[in-house]
Amino acid sequence: MVDTASTRSPARTGQRAPYANGERKRAELIGAAFAVFAEKGFQRLSVRQIAEEIGTSHTALLHHFGSKDALLEAVLERSEEAQGAWRETVLEERGILETVPEVMRYNARMRGVIQLDVTLRAEAVRPDHPAHAFIKRRDEAFYTSVLEELQREQELGRLKPGIDPALIARMVISLIRGIEESWLYDESIDTAEHLAAFMDLIRNPGQQAPTP
Repeated sequence: MVDTASTRSPARTGQRAPYANGERKRAELIGAAFAVFAEKGFQRLSVRQIAEEIGTSHTALLHHFGSKDALLEAVLERSEEAQGAWRETVLEERGILETVPEVMRYNARMRGVIQLDVTLRAEAVRPDHPAHAFIKRRDEAFYTSVLEELQREQELGRLKPGIDPALIARMVISLIRGIEESWLYDESIDTAEHLAAFMDLIRNPGQQAPTP
C-alpha cells in the first residue's frame, strides 16, 4: 500500500514555505520601517526613500503592503501590540495608580516606541495625514480607558475624596505625553518617578501605595 501521507507531505511543505517566508519578510520590513519612522517621520518620505532606508526595493515594499499608508498602518499596529497584553494584565491586577508608573518604566526600555509616537503625533495633527484618524481614535480610546480605570479606583475608595475622574484622566494623559517628550531630550529624567509622584497626589491618604 502506498503511504499517501508521505507522498503528500512535500507538496504541503512546498506550499507553506512561500507563505511563511512572506510573513517573515513582512515582519522584518515592518520592524525596519518602525525604526525609520521613529527617526525621520513619515510625511516627507516617499516609498522609494523608505525602501532605501530599509534596504529593500520600492517594488518589494509595495508587493508586501500595497501602499505607503498601508505600511504606516502596519507599523502603528505593531507599536500597539508591543505592550498591550502585558499592560492589560498589570492593570487588572494592580489598578491604574500602580500600573501607569510601571508602564512608563517599561516604555523607557523601548525608545523607538516613544520616539515613533511623538514624531507621528506631531505630523498627524494635520487632518490630511494618513495617521490622523488613527491617532484621534486611539487618543479617544485611551482617554476612555483611563477614565474608566480612575472611576474604578474611585469606587474602591483609592482616590482622594472630591476628585473628578474626567479632569484627572486628561491630566494623566497630558503628563504622560509631556514627560515622554522631555525624556527624549534627556534620558536622565525618571518618567516612572514623575508619574508615581502624581499618582500619590490623587491617592486617598488612607490608601498607602504597595511596596514595589
